[in-house]
Amino acid sequence: MSALVVLLVGLAAGAAFRRGGKIGTEAQHAVGFWVLNVALPALALRVMHEASFPGSILAVVAVPYLLFAVTCVLCLALARPLKLSREALAALVATTACANTSFVGIPMVTAFFGADQVPIAVLVDQLGSFVLLSTVVATLVATTAEDSGRATPREIGRRIVTAPPLLALLTGLALRPVGYPGWLTEVLTQLGNTLSPLALFAIGLQLEVAAVGRWRRELTVGLAVKLLVAPALVIGGYALFGSLDDRAIQVALFEATMPPMVAGALMASRRDLATPLPSMLVGLGVPLSLVTCAAWSFVLHR
Repeated sequence: MSALVVLLVGLAAGAAFRRGGKIGTEAQHAVGFWVLNVALPALALRVMHEASFPGSILAVVAVPYLLFAVTCVLCLALARPLKLSREALAALVATTACANTSFVGIPMVTAFFGADQVPIAVLVDQLGSFVLLSTVVATLVATTAEDSGRATPREIGRRIVTAPPLLALLTGLALRPVGYPGWLTEVLTQLGNTLSPLALFAIGLQLEVAAVGRWRRELTVGLAVKLLVAPALVIGGYALFGSLDDRAIQVALFEATMPPMVAGALMASRRDLATPLPSMLVGLGVPLSLVTCAAWSFVLHR
């Protein structure tokens, strides 16, 4: 319960500061930088060093890829009958095909499944969502925006292998035979503890409801697909194979129910794809997910 309260306080504080105009874009970027490059790597470096991994690890890591494929198919199927523009479709895919498995996912897993399941959440995020975001989503956004200076495959590969969270994950795994000194574990724990409140604070800073009316149709499609339809199909697929009794798979599927991806929304917004649709999907999706994720947690725990 305390972890859930931290989520709500962080989100409310960010929204309050945005409404009061007391924080600028530079501060927002600084908060995001800390979460991605300090707090998340510290968490990964600690939990990957201590974690024990299940035999179902391949099925666990497959979840974000299945979610991505299902979401793309749904968005493409709805694009023509709803007459979605090319830019709006790209913004929807960029923001909703990858779940928010780090900023929101790790705190939510802590709240509903316990801190001992965080290593599974980190694996899903770094080996699934992050890889998809850095390759497929980045290419989609650049191509849709007709960016002639888009990154080459080599550059995309370099970004993936040099990302601080992934480097921390790999380092934590490599150092498993070596014991951490007590002071290092304490430092990593304290730094990692800043992830939940600051991540939700950063998301609260993006809450914007003034333009909801203009983008009502796209928001409805994106949030319905991301929070309800796509997770239901992925969870249903695993249920057909009788995999829902595996705790690690439960956690991975719970990660699939998370709200739209912050980093994907930022990519789309920077290329001016259907602005401000991407940020609104995140801003509205996160508070709504507090309800839908609680419901999915109940389903998965049964």
